[in-house]
Amino acid sequence: MPDWKPDLYLSFEKERTQPAIDLVSRIGMDSPRRILDIGCGPGNSAYILKRRWPGAEIIGLDNSRAMLAQARGKYPDLQWVHADAAGDLSGLGLFDIVFSNAAIQWMPDHEALLKSFYARLRGGGVLAVQVPYTKHMPLHTDLQKLAAAPQWKPRFSTLGATHAIHGAAFYYDILSALSPDVALWQTEYYHAMEDHKALIRWYSGTGLRPYLDCLADESLRADFLREYEALLRASYPARENGKVLFPFTRIFFMIKKREV
Repeated sequence: MPDWKPDLYLSFEKERTQPAIDLVSRIGMDSPRRILDIGCGPGNSAYILKRRWPGAEIIGLDNSRAMLAQARGKYPDLQWVHADAAGDLSGLGLFDIVFSNAAIQWMPDHEALLKSFYARLRGGGVLAVQVPYTKHMPLHTDLQKLAAAPQWKPRFSTLGATHAIHGAAFYYDILSALSPDVALWQTEYYHAMEDHKALIRWYSGTGLRPYLDCLADESLRADFLREYEALLRASYPARENGKVLFPFTRIFFMIKKREV
């Protein structure tokens, strides 16, 4: 799969960073020594962590070289590691905070993944994660419906599951088996988008990306996006001021490791 496009992703930097700000604000730790930001992307969440705890050693980890290049260029004082977060992370040592903002949905086997992240914590450390919950969002369901239509389905025959979608109860069952100290909440953010094309730009940087990668022919891609926009227009009617109100649901959870 082609690499991520950091500039496209960051065209909505404020909206994508706010959940990281909200999650960091809930972590009740005064002076963590080491923090790991998993799926750090272009560094926007790692910067929030550094701003909150300027004395901490912060390591941003991602498997996208393009995203890490952007992060290194913008935040050269932080550490950046190119690695697969679903792999063996033991070589990185232990951390006071393991953090992840809108990243684990791209990774398989969340039960094994969260156990691996938890194992990277020192006693008393905190695992803090935010993950989009797109299951019932028209942005996602309209895309699924269009991709399954007879004229488009053959184009995506080699495309497997693009990302994982789990509800809050799924994560609670995993986390509560690790520690009794679990915090779990869900927030719906409302973004006022300029138009429906802005909605497509938003999703082109994330969930729509694998589908567009399957459509190498520019005319086919244009036709697909035209049909997708028509569905979005019905699902997200323009408001009285002409803008499009875009609700986006995110699940947050934190777990604290027992003191040794």
